[in-house]
Amino acid sequence: MNRLPQDKDRIERATREAQSIIAIERQAREAKTARLRELRLSSEAPASTGAAKRKPGARKTTRKTIDVR
Repeated sequence: MNRLPQDKDRIERATREAQSIIAIERQAREAKTARLRELRLSSEAPASTGAAKRKPGARKTTRKTIDVR
């Protein structure tokens, strides 16, 4: 398939524009992630002082008692 030089230029320009948009979106996403991480860490900091951190799945086991009357 023969492409005209105009088509090649148009495709290259569109590719550059698309890559530029992708880079801008990636930068915005990374900035948002960093901002949310900072918010999460700052909100966790006061809660974690004085209390030991547990693993999410590690619960204290309790025995069930059955009353028989």
